[in-house]
Amino acid sequence: MKRRGIAPGCLWGVLVAVLLYVGVGLAFHVGWSRAVEACRAARRARGEFVEPGVPPEVGVLFNVPFWPIYVAANLYHDGTPFATPCTH
Repeated sequence: MKRRGIAPGCLWGVLVAVLLYVGVGLAFHVGWSRAVEACRAARRARGEFVEPGVPPEVGVLFNVPFWPIYVAANLYHDGTPFATPCTH
């Protein structure tokens, strides 16, 4: 019988945790992007100034790794994980 160490199990656990973290980050990015776009459309319809958007690549670069910070700050300040200028 071949004996395995504990390291392969730990590596699989870390891999699953990283994939879960990135998956939730991507879901946050998609949800927040949709909320921002809906807010921009509502502001445009009211005739307000709408700031230009961030390129999607840059948004993913910031939203995916830092989503826990953004969610915590948004919940604290606006009571929603997807805070936009329309939620203030």
